[in-house]
Amino acid sequence: MKRTSKFLSGIRRINDKYEKWPFPEHGIKEEPFFLFIITPPRSGSTALAQILNSAQGTALLNKRGEGQWLVPGLCETDRWNPGKDINWESVRSVWYNRLDFIIGLVQNVQLVIEKSPPNLVRIDQIKEVFPNHSLLAFNRDPYANCASTLYRNHDPVNKSETERIQLITQIAESWMQRSAFIFKWITKWNIVNFTYEDFCENPGSSISKLNQNIPILKTVDVNIKIKVKDYQIQGIANQNERQISKLKPGEIEAISNVLTRNPDIPSFFRYNIR
Repeated sequence: MKRTSKFLSGIRRINDKYEKWPFPEHGIKEEPFFLFIITPPRSGSTALAQILNSAQGTALLNKRGEGQWLVPGLCETDRWNPGKDINWESVRSVWYNRLDFIIGLVQNVQLVIEKSPPNLVRIDQIKEVFPNHSLLAFNRDPYANCASTLYRNHDPVNKSETERIQLITQIAESWMQRSAFIFKWITKWNIVNFTYEDFCENPGSSISKLNQNIPILKTVDVNIKIKVKDYQIQGIANQNERQISKLKPGEIEAISNVLTRNPDIPSFFRYNIR
């Protein structure tokens, strides 16, 4: 009886491991070319990915352009932990299986656009696992980013002033930590980078920075209408002031207090501390 229980427990562990890190078959023979967008969440990267995906020969692994959601083990609650143990062979199998399916539908795929935000804590690993790639770093004004996160994730209307201040402080700290990673990769590898604000002001000029390494992006249509979250279908538009206007003075002050701990980070991205 004990032997049977031990055997069944072992089977469960194997099944659980496989469910977290599956290995579906695929027919991909050559290494696909990836564009990894290094970006924090709530940065406008979904709009960016959709615009880039208007180019001929491009593909997203899913509607959001975030392959993390295809691999259960990759999108667990510890996905922001830089030391997370990731089965990269499983990630490759799942992503290539999805790409194989997409190629079967549209035939011509020369570039895969991948923008899962937690990628930014492990870009060094991603560069080794997916050797055929290009990188783009992308960031957004911290006040707008924090406001968007507060209202999307935390139901601030039903929070007290103290609770809102605590939340916005934590959100600002996350922006700083993630931006520090982006800063690290840009300075280490001289990665092409532009901000959400640059992109909204002149999308064509921003995207042209990628054309040298990815010529097919010359066919991007910057005038297409896109659908992001629950917004109406629209063209590229800077939403910063609309988002920031929702913040109360004390919340803006709380964000500023966090930014002043390491002002070199917002300064690097040309963001002023209010």
